[in-house]
Amino acid sequence: MKPGFFSDISETSGKISFYSLLLFLLAFPLSVSASQVLAGLSIFCFIFSPKENFQNAKTYLFPWAFILGAYALVFISSLAHWEEYSNFWKTFTRQSEAGDFWLSILFPIAAVHSSEEKNRRLIYKYLWISFLLILITGIASVFSEYRLGKFISNGFTPAPGDRRQHPAGPLFGLETYLPIGLMNTHLTYGGLISFYIPGLALLLLRKIKEKDLKRIIGFGVLLLFALWVFLLNQSKSAWLGVLAVTVYFILSKWKDFYGKLPRITIARVSIVILLLIGLGGTVRFFYQKNWLLQRTLAQLTEIQTPENQRYWIYKLSLPLLAKNPILGTGGGRFKEASSEVSKTFIQKNEQLWYELYITPNKHAHNDILEFAIVGGWFSGILWIGFFYLLFRKIASSALEDGNFPLVGVGFIWVAGFFQCYLLDDEVALPFFALAGILWGREKETSSKFSKASTIFLILTFLLNTSFWIWRLSIPAELAYGRQVFASSSFLAKKIERRILPFRNQTEERKKRISETISVPASEGNSEFSVEGCLTHRYPNPAKLREENYSFGIYISPEWKNPPTQTSVTVFSEESFDEDKLYWSHRKFDLGIREMGLKPGWNSFVWKETLGLSKITIFPDIVFFRSFKIRFGGSNPENAMDLPVLDLGDLCDFRLE
Repeated sequence: MKPGFFSDISETSGKISFYSLLLFLLAFPLSVSASQVLAGLSIFCFIFSPKENFQNAKTYLFPWAFILGAYALVFISSLAHWEEYSNFWKTFTRQSEAGDFWLSILFPIAAVHSSEEKNRRLIYKYLWISFLLILITGIASVFSEYRLGKFISNGFTPAPGDRRQHPAGPLFGLETYLPIGLMNTHLTYGGLISFYIPGLALLLLRKIKEKDLKRIIGFGVLLLFALWVFLLNQSKSAWLGVLAVTVYFILSKWKDFYGKLPRITIARVSIVILLLIGLGGTVRFFYQKNWLLQRTLAQLTEIQTPENQRYWIYKLSLPLLAKNPILGTGGGRFKEASSEVSKTFIQKNEQLWYELYITPNKHAHNDILEFAIVGGWFSGILWIGFFYLLFRKIASSALEDGNFPLVGVGFIWVAGFFQCYLLDDEVALPFFALAGILWGREKETSSKFSKASTIFLILTFLLNTSFWIWRLSIPAELAYGRQVFASSSFLAKKIERRILPFRNQTEERKKRISETISVPASEGNSEFSVEGCLTHRYPNPAKLREENYSFGIYISPEWKNPPTQTSVTVFSEESFDEDKLYWSHRKFDLGIREMGLKPGWNSFVWKETLGLSKITIFPDIVFFRSFKIRFGGSNPENAMDLPVLDLGDLCDFRLE
């Protein structure tokens, strides 16, 4: 065959690789499978593209080597633990973190295509379309009870057993749900839109400087819709990531921004103040009207909540890192290894069984920590090295016309402290593609040491580490708290403070007993519920509990207005994993008892009334025995002194 024939094939292959990349930008907001096929096609065709592409690719092999090295160390670690796998290749190919290394191949390929001037205008257009697809599907999912991806694939018909959307509360009479787009989880969608929000905000700032009113209005409207969807998405990790990378970019470009800022006048300052007041009023309105947003912000100051279980995840993760700091535990073994650690917690305090069971244990919910655990510390360090290069590239990127700012790819650094975005194919694949596009279109201005990137990485890393060192210094017995539901969050917080921790926390128990906590009579006389204990005992298979359920109520002789009577309703509620078995807690009352309260300890004892399976596999046919309590008999004209509740270690109150 003539040399020209092979030349034509290579040229065609190069074009197919490029257009596959463009179609990938359209596909990843819509379909995970389609995006992976197009990414694979782009990679495959690149192999047969002109040799000039391979020459250009050499420029981007250095940053890619950090990524590839991190994955390689996970593979080496897995080989070192070969004997500990029941089926090595099956586990490694299906569950191992190193199996995702192929996703990163798109990074140098996207960089090569983006480095060509003739390709950039098309890439710019497709980036805009990609963002609009993410935004439109996100808005549509806000008003859809069903998960749009499966709903559409099932022919616009809900399939039996399909998970519903997480409700977000009413908005102007319409029911809304956490925006998910066409993705499988709202966290994934939060990651995708995070790639674009910082860039859109920077485009708006640039148009404000240029006084381009038409573009200001257009970009402003898009940004408001994007921020609304982003806020409703509830991905707190993504919030922090977007905020961090935006602040980093503005500070790194401060001289450029400062030199182009409009002159300060009284009129402009007044307009800014009015806009801030209007924005603050809007945020306050939505905060007051949306219980989900109130709950989300409240959780930021709490140690343990049903939705945020990072405390327990890290408690199970860090012992793995301490045990295997050099080689790691091996790919795909995080769940198995962390389950062994959880057994030690449960054997010490059985009440933690359910709490640890519903704690997600597939990964560490921290990108750097995850790779450090499964591939050894050096694997995590390689990822830090890549992010250093990424932020150096972000700092040197220019805000030019026809150039959608892709600084948002850096959100993963801070967001990855709380979520394993690099293990999520739906986020990781576009991350590598967009990072490659950013790398290719921005010429390397300097390979010198970047002080700004180093300070940013060290500062954010230390802030996160310090925060968790403080959090994890709290003993597990004090971090755990029984769920309390009351007529108001104020009352719930007070009651939580009146529940004594496990018996081995003697000092904290004495402290809470000695405290006097009063609540308004209207609050104190209202009914509240307290999480009880399971009907079956650890381990698994679980045996039916034989001991009675009991708790103590303490009334101090020194209190001025304590209750003198109480009504206790024992009720049954199902135990389930909220993330996997998505149905509501079905509850029904088992019995009610009224009793008088005297100064000192008062004991409530309840014996099981239903015939339950003597042996079962947890959590099947396992229930909670919980308590609805109402105090009474206090002087209604004065605040009521709230009694102390002691459920012992396992609803087994006893006087010591």
